Amino acid sequence: MPNDRPTDAARRRSLQRLTVAATAPWALPAALSSWALPARAQGGYPSKPVRIVVPFPPGGATDALVRLLAERLGQRWNQTVLVENKPGANTTLGTDVVAKSAPDGHVLGVVTGSHNINPLLTQKLPYDTLKDLVGVMAITRSQMAIYAHPSLPASTPAEFIALAKKQKVAYGSATTQSFLGMELLSSMAGVKMEYVPYKGSAQAMNDLMGGHLMVMIDPVLQSTVEHVKNGRMKLIGTLGARPGELTPQTPTFASVVPGYDFSATFGLITRAGTPPEVVRRIRDEFAAVMATPEVTERIRAFGQEVVASTPEAYQAYIVDEMRKWEPVVKATGAKLD
Repeated sequence: MPNDRPTDAARRRSLQRLTVAATAPWALPAALSSWALPARAQGGYPSKPVRIVVPFPPGGATDALVRLLAERLGQRWNQTVLVENKPGANTTLGTDVVAKSAPDGHVLGVVTGSHNINPLLTQKLPYDTLKDLVGVMAITRSQMAIYAHPSLPASTPAEFIALAKKQKVAYGSATTQSFLGMELLSSMAGVKMEYVPYKGSAQAMNDLMGGHLMVMIDPVLQSTVEHVKNGRMKLIGTLGARPGELTPQTPTFASVVPGYDFSATFGLITRAGTPPEVVRRIRDEFAAVMATPEVTERIRAFGQEVVASTPEAYQAYIVDEMRKWEPVVKATGAKLD
């Protein structure tokens, strides 16, 4: 009711409490405004605090995006939304928390392409990806790209493939998923490239700009685009099926290797058995928040593109991706350590 609305001073105090809470390394209580659409939390979902499990340490772009979404959802639902960081074991530790939760949609998990590849890398997962979990939506997509030192005698996908056919090209990669993406490209293009593993993208990028590494695969981010503009490295091409929003003029490798498609999709999952109407509501609420101009702009600033797929489309995507990567994993012998 109008008389129950807090004063401006009370709202400022609420925001101050939210800012303090955001400094906790493992959880972010979303806004708990008693006046924010109270009817949404009555007689349905959510009926208690919601946890969003992020399988990465706090501080990264994905973590920041999830915390932003959690804040906005807390306002819409008039309910606490916690972000819990659970990194480790190629994202399986965080996903296992969701797999062991109650099938009511109050524990959600953020996943990457590793979610689709992990079952192919090991038979010792503590959960069954398709039986214990269900897709809620594909949240965003990040374009992947091949970067090179300015001295590399190739500047386009066609020139790069031609060079790789003449000589062995060594590339740096910080993730198993990126390694598999490059192996798929090698197979489809009929070339052979040498894999140089890195523990983190920052080290690989420093080596690239320093001339110690000629090629690397990494997401398209504002920071890397700036390095390209400054001439410290060059962007050979993006790896998705279509040009990215941040680099619309950059050619794709699919233009010279038909059918090739590799991008980083961030998705949302929950426990299998959660009522379909609850899964649909969660998806619709996330999509509504992501459609607001402020959140859309923040997503783009993180170097990501809004997807907001349906639950059905995302679940089908998970199954398709497992089929797509199975022969690549078998051919490379990749394993989850």
